[in-house]
Amino acid sequence: MFRDQPKALYVLAMTELWERFGYYTLTTVFTLYLVDVLKLQDAQAYLLFGAFTSFAFLTPVLGGAIADRVLGHGRAIILGATMMSAGYLILSLSSTATMYIALGVLVVGNGLFKPNVSALLGHFFGDNDPRRASAFTLFYMGINLGSLGATLIAGILATEFGYWVAFAAAGCGKALALLTYTFGRRFLDEHDAPRDEHNTSLTAHGLVVIALAAMVLISVYLIAHPVAAGYFLAIVQTLVVAGYLVLVFRERANVRNRLLSHLVLVAFSVAFWAVYQQDVTSVMVFTQRDLDLNIFGWQSPPEEFSSLNPFFILALSPLLAFLWPAIERRGINFDDVMKFAFGLAFLGAGYWILTLGIFETPEGAKTMAYWVVLFFLFLSIGELMLSPVGLALTTELAPRHLAGFAMGIWLMATSGANYIAGLLGGLASVPDGTAPARQVEVYSHAFFVYGAICLAAAAGLLMLVPLIRRAMRAG
Repeated sequence: MFRDQPKALYVLAMTELWERFGYYTLTTVFTLYLVDVLKLQDAQAYLLFGAFTSFAFLTPVLGGAIADRVLGHGRAIILGATMMSAGYLILSLSSTATMYIALGVLVVGNGLFKPNVSALLGHFFGDNDPRRASAFTLFYMGINLGSLGATLIAGILATEFGYWVAFAAAGCGKALALLTYTFGRRFLDEHDAPRDEHNTSLTAHGLVVIALAAMVLISVYLIAHPVAAGYFLAIVQTLVVAGYLVLVFRERANVRNRLLSHLVLVAFSVAFWAVYQQDVTSVMVFTQRDLDLNIFGWQSPPEEFSSLNPFFILALSPLLAFLWPAIERRGINFDDVMKFAFGLAFLGAGYWILTLGIFETPEGAKTMAYWVVLFFLFLSIGELMLSPVGLALTTELAPRHLAGFAMGIWLMATSGANYIAGLLGGLASVPDGTAPARQVEVYSHAFFVYGAICLAAAAGLLMLVPLIRRAMRAG
């Protein structure tokens, strides 16, 4: 499967592995840091986390453009990794004021780094290169291995040594990503150089520095003021979608219908990711407060349960890859749009399973850990059904000249979903001094609503399947 691959694949996969290790180390412990150390109210913590992650998904749109026009992939990756290493270092200082600066630096650094590693990998394969699929399989395996390692140790580091150690470990992961890339550049055959040397003048670089500084300042302000961030995101994303629609309605009828079908799927993906993201916010806080964390005599940090997601992703990916063709050979055909709907349904079922676990728990007792294990199993199956399918449908439904814009719309929807996740987290906000019995009622109600949102979205999408199928066939 991985024979005859370019050496650049292994350099970039390891670079991405260490970068994801740093990112998931942060996101695994960050909500509990906000609640336990900074003493934010639950709703404040969830909204701040949502604002941060929404900008982390928005800035890659600009980072990719800066790399394409001025820096080239290589310089963008190195600058982004350096900024993120500095951001994690600043975050480890454990000051509220420096935290916002750190988050602003992190989201801009992520914007430079994140889109350019995968874009650079694509340059090593032609349009019909049979090695491409297996290369990206290995690349995404690296992402999940980095996530698994991070989620396994982040909680232990925070519990045993302090949150600043976890943040420092995230910085070490990012530094290793930078070192891996720097020492592996000789295998990249200058594919990471700027496309147009005319755009690499001191003036162009000076403008980039000014633009990045402005992006950091804007990000710091908006993350520190999450309500304002919501208005900013709404305006920006509305303008982008409006511009996209103008282009869509200039296309021929058959292409236009396919692109509108893509926008329908994007809208349903927002519901998925907004509910999915509760796993590291409201579900994480529930796990800390109301789950029996005694695992065979070991008192597990609540963050350890986050490792179940990448574990199930790695374990179930080959199983599903075998299962779908086996089902089709039996004459049962679940097309990609139906898989998308099933992904929503599995996520919704996961939240209702967690709700059932709370109801089954005797008053005054803590919920047994296996309910959260089942929750993460269903969440991971839902992710495997929706996320890769959504990316594949984006490339299938969009014509070549709009493929980049369509992918940007898909990723931008995740940005908006992360902010909405912060708002939805308010349903699971428990005020200080709330009685334990009332506390579990808040969580059970919130998780029931989250499940209902996904199941209703799944039902709605299933009703639209015939229309979307017709639009896809028309192309």
